[in-house]
Amino acid sequence: MNKATKWVSLVIASAVCVSSVAVMAACNGEQEEKEYTVTFYDGNTVLDTQKVKEGEKATKWTPVKTDYTFDDWYATPNFAHLFDFDAPVTEDKSAFAKFTSSLVVEDTREFYICGQGQSPALGGSSLLKDAGKMTKAADKNEYTLTVDLYENDWFQFVTNTSWNYQHGWGYLDTGSADGTEYFASNGSIDGSKPAKMEDIKCKADGNYTFTLTTHPADDMDNPTGLSASDTITWKRNGDVQGELQEEYTYYLKGAQITEWKDFFNPATIMQATNTEGVYTLSVYLKEGDQFMFASTVKKGDVTEEGNVYIKAENLDEASKAYVGGEKGNMTAKASGTYTFTYTAKTETADAQLSVAFDANKGIVAADYYLDGTFGDGHNWANNCFNSDYKLTETESGSGVYKIIGVELTAGTEFCIQAFKAGSTDAGDQWVNQVGNYNYRYYDGAANLFEAANPAPAGNNYNFKVVTAGTYNITFDSYTKIVNIKSADAGYDIYVKGGMNGWNHNFDAQYKMTESESDANVYEITLAFEENWELGLAKYDEGAASGNGDWIGLANLGTSGDANEQFSQETGNLKCKTAGTYKVTYNLETGTIDFYAVANA
Repeated sequence: MNKATKWVSLVIASAVCVSSVAVMAACNGEQEEKEYTVTFYDGNTVLDTQKVKEGEKATKWTPVKTDYTFDDWYATPNFAHLFDFDAPVTEDKSAFAKFTSSLVVEDTREFYICGQGQSPALGGSSLLKDAGKMTKAADKNEYTLTVDLYENDWFQFVTNTSWNYQHGWGYLDTGSADGTEYFASNGSIDGSKPAKMEDIKCKADGNYTFTLTTHPADDMDNPTGLSASDTITWKRNGDVQGELQEEYTYYLKGAQITEWKDFFNPATIMQATNTEGVYTLSVYLKEGDQFMFASTVKKGDVTEEGNVYIKAENLDEASKAYVGGEKGNMTAKASGTYTFTYTAKTETADAQLSVAFDANKGIVAADYYLDGTFGDGHNWANNCFNSDYKLTETESGSGVYKIIGVELTAGTEFCIQAFKAGSTDAGDQWVNQVGNYNYRYYDGAANLFEAANPAPAGNNYNFKVVTAGTYNITFDSYTKIVNIKSADAGYDIYVKGGMNGWNHNFDAQYKMTESESDANVYEITLAFEENWELGLAKYDEGAASGNGDWIGLANLGTSGDANEQFSQETGNLKCKTAGTYKVTYNLETGTIDFYAVANA
């Protein structure tokens, strides 16, 4: 072997030796171990840190804070669940100290249950009821309430002054008992609401007692925020003990203002005030318009026509200066804005209606536009101030506006937006907006449109097109009624009266047909009994619900040879002599005529 070969062999051998040493070092466990940090907080203040080797456990310890008692360590800053000191550490972690103030501070707040549902204690999202007031213990900050709740009622506990100090799902100790779920979170629409502010949803009917324990000293630095220490506990006492409360709604109806039809919208419904049993509505009425207030009653999930009517006999003396009538319907003495305040009947006082009147406050002059998701490239707000979608007044001074030939596809949503007259700046459109009229104001065939996503599932009352077509849309700025009719549709007209119990139920035997000789004339032949009263109800073609336009006594014509057989001594047409008669209605003249049918 020569010298060169010998030196190469030595270098290779040396390299092998070095590699072997490195492998031996790794095998002997001399490689550095992983380590993680556990940070301990009080709010945003770091109290301490611990270095913990991977797979080992953090060490629990007790911090000291002046005027506070340490409760425990939690894994989240909102104290949703405890920090698990028995779990091996495999990443950096944080632990949050929960303290309770040891200062003795008396809680002077009042708490109520507040929400929506069938329970008599629930009064809506802004209405607090006496039945929902919690009782405070004399010697400690503990509030209790025993209450009937029904499935799907939702609620939380709030103070009497506002929706401050909300106490919701996150304060509840548990939602279940004995393996049964009684309460759950009602959730947060976008996930941004803290758990403590989420409403509590009842999962089972029952009578429950809730106990709210408060620590006001913890709230002193954050008077509108969330308490770190308050708790809500509960127990189920058994089945509900009372009956479902009857919940009344009062709404306006009148000769011109609603054409005596039933509408349930912000322009007609009296709003409940924060005083239980007191309701109010402000509305513009024309001089001479007759009106009254009717009611609906809800018991449980069932809503039906109520038996309470607010009429002239309910007026207090001062209000008679503005509203005429002694009994029955009331009459507006002058045009202007009327503010009605109704106090429902109690055990000690009769129901009473008071009226305030402002002659200088009338209908705001406005421009009306169709707004929605219809049209090429259009979406919400793009149609505002677009002349193509502006409603025009049918006759100067009429207050009735119309747009014709609007093509709408199925699923399209829209409404009528009102802006102060002359508004042109889309950037300021919501500043100038004076109204928004949607499905709640609709008068027309039910098979054409529906509300997009109404309560209780949602709160979207935009028109949603059910049947695609070309439509003519009319808006009355006085009544606030929106009438929409297919551009090529006719009418369905029914006889309504004693012969069908004043409810024709859209029965074909009471439906008038077009005359073969005149398309403007509708007719029907019926056998009448003596003293039967009647009128006609006119609907847009295809309607299957609603009251329709009433055609009655004032529409009696002069052409029929048997008109004298129908008296005008009541508010309806009344048959004097039993017999068979052909009834006709002329669309052009708006008149009803009767013809005798011989040998019927």
